[in-house]
Amino acid sequence: MIEVLDAVSTSIVAAPYCMPEAAQNALDTGVFWMRIVAVSLGVIALIMIGIGMFYSARRGDGGEMLSKLGWFIAGLIVVSAAAGIVSIFLATPTGCTPGGV
Repeated sequence: MIEVLDAVSTSIVAAPYCMPEAAQNALDTGVFWMRIVAVSLGVIALIMIGIGMFYSARRGDGGEMLSKLGWFIAGLIVVSAAAGIVSIFLATPTGCTPGGV
């Protein structure tokens, strides 16, 4: 059984398929705009946290806003990691043959 699986796994080689250039450009543009939106929302959230810290410090409960700052940093880490992972999967594979032939 192992010999059969070994023969099948070595004889069936999937040739990578190149995406059409227009489709790849569209995906690159989409990823670019998603990154711009994510960074913009991150900046807006940081400004809102700063404003909240200002008003919390006046009332004396500034520690609550520090926990929100921790969540903000964790969210930025997730967004930046997601952008890197998506760019790996949407990148054009090297050595692909046009049409998958």
